[in-house]
Amino acid sequence: MLEGKALMDKLYEQPDLFRVHMGNGRYSRAKACYDTARSVLVFLEAEEAVMLEFFGERGERDAILREGLFPERQVQEAYLECIRKGDTYENKRYEPLQGKGQGGSRCIQP
Repeated sequence: MLEGKALMDKLYEQPDLFRVHMGNGRYSRAKACYDTARSVLVFLEAEEAVMLEFFGERGERDAILREGLFPERQVQEAYLECIRKGDTYENKRYEPLQGKGQGGSRCIQP
């Protein structure tokens, strides 16, 4: 099991892997790098400075004050592409609502 410095080294590799996967159009793998780093850092109760380094800092009205190691625009792109391809961890399928001009979606259990 990884501990201490080896664990943090592995976490610091994730943003680089994320960028490689994004460049190769492997959106689900890129998303997995982001999700893994986020989950592990939250679980370890990482200091705020580490969280800001990885995920950036926001100000009022969600203005990005400082970009993190995971570029937010690319993270959003990875999530969107995974949703478009149905390549998510969820076991739900979303379909548009039927009706007069009603947008949105509903969840349909498989």
